[in-house]
Amino acid sequence: MAGGRATAVQLAETALALARDPAVPETVVLDGMDAVVAAAFESACVKLQSAGALITRIAIPEFTEMASLHARRTLANAEAWAWHRTLLTERGAEYDPRVNGRIRAGGKMGAADYIDLIQARKRWITRVEMRIAGFDALIFPTVPVLAPPIAELQSCEEAYAAANGLILRNPTLINFLDGCALSLPCHAKGEPPVGLTLAGAGGRDREILALGLAVEQIIHAER
Repeated sequence: MAGGRATAVQLAETALALARDPAVPETVVLDGMDAVVAAAFESACVKLQSAGALITRIAIPEFTEMASLHARRTLANAEAWAWHRTLLTERGAEYDPRVNGRIRAGGKMGAADYIDLIQARKRWITRVEMRIAGFDALIFPTVPVLAPPIAELQSCEEAYAAANGLILRNPTLINFLDGCALSLPCHAKGEPPVGLTLAGAGGRDREILALGLAVEQIIHAER
């Protein structure tokens, strides 16, 4: 390599070797995308395909189960309540009111509900891992919308709750999977920030990180 720098062709070959078979989940993670995020994501997919990646669009119906699984609150709610409950009693006024409310929601989850959710999560992970086992990684927008203006979220609880849920949605799926993921900027230079998530099942951290290095070279070859 002249000057110790890889050529665009060599970088493309590296990306192809590491990510020949990524999958785009079409269930949930693409819902509600705004036009800017959709354009940046599709552009990244086109660049990967041009480098030789064989992108498959798949359904992961398990992703639609999150609301029913968490009907009695989330693991994060319960575990945060276990840690903070004494502090909230003694110094609750020092907490952000919205954070305070979300932690206190965990106090409404009983021990049996918590155990049931842990067991349901294990079964859910097994089903999702079986569904994605044949692919090198999942790729999807990290957040489906551009960052919203802060002022309107501060003044309206409904707007805040809707935006907060939408922004947390995609990362939450991989967290619940106990998977591994990274987010790469995939927007064009000068455009608003958009993230591209590369994710895999638990224990695949080294592979996903290596994949990220290669994919980054492809989607930003012009920089």
